[in-house]
Amino acid sequence: MHRLLNYSLALPLLLAIGCRPYDKPEFEEIDTSETGFLIPLEGDTAEQTTFESEAYLNQQKVAAKRVQIPHRWVQLGRTIGNGEWIDTVRLVKVDRSPVTREWTADANTGTASTNQAIWIESQDSVGFAVGFNCTAHIIEPDTAKFLYMYRSKSLAEMMDSEVRARVQSIAAEVAAKYPLDELRSRKPEMIDAVRTGVVPFFAERGITITTIGMFGGFTYQNPKIQAAIDETFVAQQLKVIAAAKQQAQVKENERLQLEADAQAAKVRTIAEGEADAIAQVAKATAAAQADPLFIELRRLEVEQQRVLRWDGKYPSHITQFGDAKPNLLLQMAPLMSR
Repeated sequence: MHRLLNYSLALPLLLAIGCRPYDKPEFEEIDTSETGFLIPLEGDTAEQTTFESEAYLNQQKVAAKRVQIPHRWVQLGRTIGNGEWIDTVRLVKVDRSPVTREWTADANTGTASTNQAIWIESQDSVGFAVGFNCTAHIIEPDTAKFLYMYRSKSLAEMMDSEVRARVQSIAAEVAAKYPLDELRSRKPEMIDAVRTGVVPFFAERGITITTIGMFGGFTYQNPKIQAAIDETFVAQQLKVIAAAKQQAQVKENERLQLEADAQAAKVRTIAEGEADAIAQVAKATAAAQADPLFIELRRLEVEQQRVLRWDGKYPSHITQFGDAKPNLLLQMAPLMSR
């Protein structure tokens, strides 16, 4: 009985000392915009050396969206239960989602509230900042390449570090070629140089840049430079407006002159036509006066007017001149008696 009691007291102690903790399953999920890689944490020397290749990483790519992390028991003491379960693989996920950055000097604009503008300097040592925007993502075939190049870094981290640094470097090279006055008209050249030097460079490193460009104007370190530029621009605009008004007045004067010339030509044409018509009538009249038919026609016209005006009464006196027929009737006034 005493021996049985000793066994019952020792059993819990033996179980506590001799049993390992339960290997609780561990699962991790991979989002639809992510690509997962199961990287072995243990292996021989050959496997450790091949880990440095892009081809090896492609072999470790997993298609499943939920994976189980296998464990291995590590003995840490003399007793069986003195140890722990450790992972034999590590799941590395590469986020392929697009990332957009706007690097500006203004705290109210851009991706961050801090000054992230691209600060450069012109040939005549005038410092200024330019704003750039950039959008990039990682396509599925390039996920192993990106992981090989940048290991534990995300695309957002690379945009704010290496991509931004390269943009600034190329923009600074272009700015150093020209003085400030000429540089303002060289923006297209600067943008082309940045695109040519940035897009292919990061494509070889697994980053696909879809958009990169400059936006906004120059922000100068010395505010007086911007004030002087603004004053010059206002003066130039006023000059342009004055020239435009003068040109418009010249056009208006030309229009009025053309209208006056047209009106004068119209008046001359009408006058010439009327004079020509009068001359033709006079010529025709002079020619017709020598024609007996014309004289007879005029007599008939006079007779017609007389008939139209006759009141139906005959004159009391008829006067005849010479041997001509009594064609002219005169109303004689009555003789007054003395």
